[in-house]
Amino acid sequence: MRQAASAVGGHATVRVVALCLLVIVLDGFDMLVIALTAPAIAEDWALTAQRLGPLFVAGIVGMIGGSVLIAPLGDRLGRVRVLMLCCGIFGAFCGLTALADEYWGLMVLRLLTGFGLGGAVPNATALIADHASPRQRPLLVSIGLVGFALGGMLCAALTVPLLPRFGWRSLYVVGGVLPLLLVPVLGRFLPEAPMTAFASAQARQRGVRQLFAGALGHDSRRLWLGFFINMMVMFFLANWVPYLARQAGFSAHQGSLAALALNLGGVVGPLVLAVLCRRLYARRVVGGAFVLAALCLTAVGYATGGFVTYMIAAALAGFFVFGAQIALHALAAAAYPTALRATGIGWALGCGRVGSVFGPLLGGELLRSGVPLQHYFSGFGGVVLLAAVATFTLSVRVARAT
Repeated sequence: MRQAASAVGGHATVRVVALCLLVIVLDGFDMLVIALTAPAIAEDWALTAQRLGPLFVAGIVGMIGGSVLIAPLGDRLGRVRVLMLCCGIFGAFCGLTALADEYWGLMVLRLLTGFGLGGAVPNATALIADHASPRQRPLLVSIGLVGFALGGMLCAALTVPLLPRFGWRSLYVVGGVLPLLLVPVLGRFLPEAPMTAFASAQARQRGVRQLFAGALGHDSRRLWLGFFINMMVMFFLANWVPYLARQAGFSAHQGSLAALALNLGGVVGPLVLAVLCRRLYARRVVGGAFVLAALCLTAVGYATGGFVTYMIAAALAGFFVFGAQIALHALAAAAYPTALRATGIGWALGCGRVGSVFGPLLGGELLRSGVPLQHYFSGFGGVVLLAAVATFTLSVRVARAT
């Protein structure tokens, strides 16, 4: 399809980061569009709140499948080909969602959209890591992955003018057309990674079992645990911070502001931690971020005396939790050789997305059980300390590779 880039760095790296950032922006758009259009769909089709839950879960299940089934193809067929395939999948099925006329059809379309979404991020991350020097890798991977939050912001921004005037289907048209337009751009301008042909030949002789062979097994188990725990906490925060603000006695408007503070912290945190990773061992930076995240989560639960304090605590929680998650991607990119990089990141992210299902569900169960508000956050903070231990005990090889 193309010649591999001859060297790491320079204009090719800038082009790779920019195009992969666009892919991840659209990935974030197409994942979060269901959350922003769900109320309108429920009103249009007379759905109860309970029937919306499976629609959310269908997309996540699809993403888990894409992470573990489609993402590893990048090590065999080349990152760019699989990235184009994933963009085509999630663009096509998101666009077809605009034509959905019944509940089960919509659920299937969300599941299939999720397959494309799940395969895109690991290959985009691996491609950036392949082109980046070890010193630049944490920062460049973080810049690319911030696109997920930017995609959510773009979706929210377009919802305001499009939803009242054109209805919920219009957002799925946008979410379908833009990725499909991007596919030929990727084919024309996105260079394949250095040594990809050699790595792909190696990958054909390997499989998922290689992730647990020798020293890789030590790091794979710890990365999977870190991804699972942190994405569980991330999705708990994203889903419940506004509601729990109401439980703490704040208004609905203040709950929305708390969610905004959480996400703003989530945009700034990855970039700051990435800069620190350039100067210090990345595993120490990420492990330290997990420890501080545990403290900030506990602070959110107890910061009920004033809204400003609550908002600051939420922003700091977003800073460290979201920041550590994106830095974990950089650690995963460093942990695996080129021939296994997309497979390793894909399976770690798939494990994390299993955790993302448990976070909101566990929050709901705690709410129904009558557990005091403070215990919600301090309990999740305690769990995050396990992720800190897992990160601190990653091999020195991973720390030096970043």
